[in-house]
Order: sequence, then C-alpha cells, then structure tokens
Amino acid sequence: MVVVAGPRIDPASASVPAGVTVRGYVPDLHRELAACDLAVVQGGLTTTMELVAARRPFLYFPLARHFEQQIHVPHRLRRHRAGRRMDYARTDPDGLADAIIEELDRKVDYRPVPTDGARRAAALLSELLQLGPHTTGGRNGYVRHRPVATDCL
Repeated sequence: MVVVAGPRIDPASASVPAGVTVRGYVPDLHRELAACDLAVVQGGLTTTMELVAARRPFLYFPLARHFEQQIHVPHRLRRHRAGRRMDYARTDPDGLADAIIEELDRKVDYRPVPTDGARRAAALLSELLQLGPHTTGGRNGYVRHRPVATDCL
C-alpha cells in the first residue's frame, strides 16, 4: 500500500504498519493513480477526475464545509457515474474495509472524460480572432475599433 502525504506533510511523521510506504510530493501523480487497484482520496476535483479518466475505482472523502468538495465535485462525479462518496466523520475502520472490498469487486463503468478540450479551445479562439474589428474602451466613454491580427494563427 502506498500513502501519498502530499507536499505539506512530512512522510516521516506518519506512523504506519509494516508494508505501507509513505511518500510526500509525487510528481506525475496521475501515473501512480492510473496504476492503482483502488484509491482512497480526499474529494478534490483534479485527483478524482484523474481517477475517472484512468477508469480506476476509488472512495473519496470530501472535506466538511468545503463548497467545491461538497457540491461541485460530487455533482461532476455523479455525471460520470464515478467514485463512491464517503463521510469521514461517519466512517470507522470496519466500514472503510467493507467499502474497499465492495469497490474492488465493482465493475468500473464510468462515462468517458472528454480529451479534446485544447482542440475545442483553439477552435473557439480561432473563430473569435477571425471575427474582424473588435471594440475596446476609448477615452471619455467613446468606443474605438481596432483590427485583430489573424495571421498569428
């Protein structure tokens, strides 16, 4: 088992049983996540969506009173049919063990994560830049027009 403590926690400060490796900051963490059998994570969007994209099973524990992790992330994960939401305050070791066993046995059937974001953004920018003259704010409330360079594409 590998525990990733992150950049702010000294791995040497963690008391763990034999067989558990504690690591601090892990560059290219998405590669570690893609190779895991199951992840138990905090409910951050980046980590959970990396797991969705890699089609790995996971349990996530959103931080209490954290809007993004309590509202936005679970909404997005539900749309992808991904992950199992857990409650830190209500989960005991036996409950965690049961959830891990259940998730290891569950078939992953997540909706795919779109991977064409850069292409779509470039297309939108290209379209915007080819619209011709654009307005910018002028002095005294007047509007002036300036041409947009389209030869930079």
